[in-house]
Amino acid sequence: MRVTNNTYPDTLLNNLQHITKQMNKLQAQAASGQRITKISDDSAASNRILNMQEEKEKIAQFSKNASRAQNINNTTISQLQSFVKISDRVNEIAVLANDLQGESGLKAYAEELDEMIEQAVRGVNAKFNGEYIFGGTASGSEPFALNLDASGKIQDPDGAGAGAAVTYTGASEGPEFHLSESGKVAPFADGSTNQQFADFINRMVTLRDVMESGSLNTVNETIRADLETSEDDLIFALSRQGSVQLRIEFDINLNQQRYTDLEESISFEADVDLSQTIVRLTQVQNAYQASLQSAGRVLNSSLLNYI
Repeated sequence: MRVTNNTYPDTLLNNLQHITKQMNKLQAQAASGQRITKISDDSAASNRILNMQEEKEKIAQFSKNASRAQNINNTTISQLQSFVKISDRVNEIAVLANDLQGESGLKAYAEELDEMIEQAVRGVNAKFNGEYIFGGTASGSEPFALNLDASGKIQDPDGAGAGAAVTYTGASEGPEFHLSESGKVAPFADGSTNQQFADFINRMVTLRDVMESGSLNTVNETIRADLETSEDDLIFALSRQGSVQLRIEFDINLNQQRYTDLEESISFEADVDLSQTIVRLTQVQNAYQASLQSAGRVLNSSLLNYI
C-alpha cells in the first residue's frame, strides 16, 4: 500500500487536535467545577438535572407559600391571645360585679369594659400586609360592621340583647395555601370562628350596658354563661391555630430537606471530581507534549541523516 508524504503530518495534526479538544474540555471542567455544560455532554444526566431543577422551583414556591401562611397564622395567634386576655378580665368583672356595694363601682367597671370592647374591635378588624386577617376570602374590606351611637360608642341600637352591636360581614372561608403537591393549609380563621368573635364582643356590650345602668345584682347567670362560652370558643380557636402552626413548621422543615437533597443530587450529576479531572488533565498534557516532541524528531529527519 502506497503511503504519501502527507500521511504522517495529517495524522499528527488530527491527533493533536483531538488531544487539544480533550485538554480544553478538562480545563473548562476544572475551572467551572461542572461536568456537564451542555445537554450533549450527557443527555441522560442532563434530563435528570432538568427534572430536579423544575422540582426545586416548585419547592421554592411552596416555601414562599409556607412563609406567608406562617406570618398570617402568627398574626392570628397574637390577636387570639389578646382576645383571651380580654376575656379573662371580662369574666372576672362579671363575677365581681354582684359583690359591689355601690353604683359608682359598677360604672367604673363599665368604663373598663368599654375600653376592652374598643380594643377587641381593633383586633377583629386588624390588617396584615394590607389584608383584613379575619375577613376570610373577602379580605379587602372591614369584616366586622359596627353599630355606633351619635358619640361614636359601640352600642346595641334597640337594647334587645347581643347580636346587633357588632356584625360579621366577611366570607365563610379563608384562602388556602399549597405547602406541597398534595397538601394545603388555611391559616385564616374561618367564618364560623369569626362569628364567635362578634358574639364575644356583643356579650361584652351586654355586660357593659347592664353595669352602666348602675343597678346592683343585674349580672345574671345567663350573661356569665354566655361569656364563659365565648372564652371556651376563643381557647378552642387558639388551639386550632396552634395546630396549624405545627403543620406549617412541619412542611417548612420537610421542604427545606427536600430542597437540600435535590441540590446534592444535582451536584452529584453535574459536578466533576476535581482531583480526578486534574490527574486526567495532566495525563493529556503529557501526551500532547510527547506527541510534539516525537513529531519534531520525525519531521526534522531527511535522507541526509542516513547517508
